[in-house]
Amino acid sequence: MPNKKPQNVKKRAPSQGRNPRRRTQTLRRVLISLAIIVAVAATVFLLVLRNESQISIAENGIGSLLSPIQNVFSSATSGIRNFVTNWRNYDALEAENAQLARENQQLSLQLESAEEARIENERLTALLDAQDLYEPLDPIYAKVIARDAGQWFSTFSINRGQAHGVSTGMAVVNGDGLIGRVYETGLNYAKVLTIIDPRSSLGCLVQRTRDNGILRGGISDADDEAQCYVYYLPNVNNIMPGDEIVTSGTDQIYPKGIAVGTVTELSLDAGSEGNYAIVTPSVDFLHIEEVLVLRDVVETDSGSDNLTAVPTATPAPTATPAPTSEVEATVAPQTTEDYWSYPSAADPTVAPQASAAIETLPEDEWAAG
Repeated sequence: MPNKKPQNVKKRAPSQGRNPRRRTQTLRRVLISLAIIVAVAATVFLLVLRNESQISIAENGIGSLLSPIQNVFSSATSGIRNFVTNWRNYDALEAENAQLARENQQLSLQLESAEEARIENERLTALLDAQDLYEPLDPIYAKVIARDAGQWFSTFSINRGQAHGVSTGMAVVNGDGLIGRVYETGLNYAKVLTIIDPRSSLGCLVQRTRDNGILRGGISDADDEAQCYVYYLPNVNNIMPGDEIVTSGTDQIYPKGIAVGTVTELSLDAGSEGNYAIVTPSVDFLHIEEVLVLRDVVETDSGSDNLTAVPTATPAPTATPAPTSEVEATVAPQTTEDYWSYPSAADPTVAPQASAAIETLPEDEWAAG
């Protein structure tokens, strides 16, 4: 049986366009490779084999053409090398950074400590000068350990008490002037009432005019400035802002001559207590850290029991005068023993007198109601 060839089968025609295209691509690659080889050879020749003293025009042109390429490769190589080096040293750099941060913090703390020591040195220097000034009054150094709530040091506690010779009534000062007085003591602590407290009052003196007055505190947490008020000034018109106020010693609490403050204003609107002066204290009552307690207490009347009693003179006997009239004859003579006796209504020799009516005060009516 004869072989039958399938019909309608078309033979694939050979490709006419692929071979020239391949040849073109191959030729292009060869030319690029030759160009690279020539460029590399020229570079090697220029950099290695050439004589440095002789540079031709061609060498100069090729070197100028290839210099930017060299710079790019050099920068890329340097960046890669630095990146690898920094990556390897990252842990070391991080540890060094942390160490520098700790050292910086320590130096900041040392700087703050040195500044605090400088400020404390200034305070203690002023306090030492005040201690020399008040040496006759037996001062003792004390630190503030507690204070009442609020921005002002109206009352506070110190770390000295009965064990250190501190008792109630002692004056408390610092390098600027008078602070207040001790009003309560314990074994190793004491509480101080300052002059700006509304419960405080003291005898004061205008240093220039020598006028005496009574200084009272009147501070509250709402006040922006610490102020005191001086009442009962005899000649307020002669006082002017800037006059210094010192303790007068007439209150038998504070020694005389301690600086209290400076007059800032005068009130000529007389109230129930007359005109008054407004005084700014010498002490900064916003910042009190160390004080001096003056242990030489001013003597008061409470110590009069220890004084030696003065003997009372015996009165000399007096002769009773003879009556000179009938009226005098009816009055019996009084003796020394009956000198302080009052006549009674049963005595027929004394005529009864009409008693004066006692004035009724509004306070009595209020109390009776």
